[in-house]
Amino acid sequence: MNVLFLALGGSRQKVIVAEAEHVIAAGGSATVLVGKPGKWRKHPLPEGADLVEWGRLLRGHRPALIRLLLDRIPLFLMRVCLRGPLRGFGARLQSFYRRRVTRPIHRRLAGFYQRNPAKVRRSVAHRELVGRRSIDFVVVGDAESMVTASELRDVFVGSGATLAYTAAHVQPPADRVKG
Repeated sequence: MNVLFLALGGSRQKVIVAEAEHVIAAGGSATVLVGKPGKWRKHPLPEGADLVEWGRLLRGHRPALIRLLLDRIPLFLMRVCLRGPLRGFGARLQSFYRRRVTRPIHRRLAGFYQRNPAKVRRSVAHRELVGRRSIDFVVVGDAESMVTASELRDVFVGSGATLAYTAAHVQPPADRVKG
């Protein structure tokens, strides 16, 4: 059972940590989506739980075509063409390219990327949260996360996840039970 905890406000940290421990002890995986990771220093997550920062995911959003043209193709070509004894030079060139070319372009295009914030949030949730993890349950951990949960409800339910307010009574679906 894979559980995503929405804890953007961080007001119920002890409860989220306890529920994440319960999920991991039951053999599942726990991912906690937080607004500010600094709030979680006093209550660290159990071993095996992932902490994901929502703001960092949103800031890192770039449309697929731009990501392909600016990041993937040039870096792939540098990696392929500068192998062997040129590997050190290739690594420095890649670093220079990211720092001096892609970052300024992405900074200038950031307003274009974020034109429709609701669409960006849905896209990021689909790609980063649902697409990379097979989520069974989404637990809304605090009141601040209710807006985000209702906004992304279609993304979560469309992937087969169930929304819940607590993981204490969540049981794995019958067709996914290992027997």
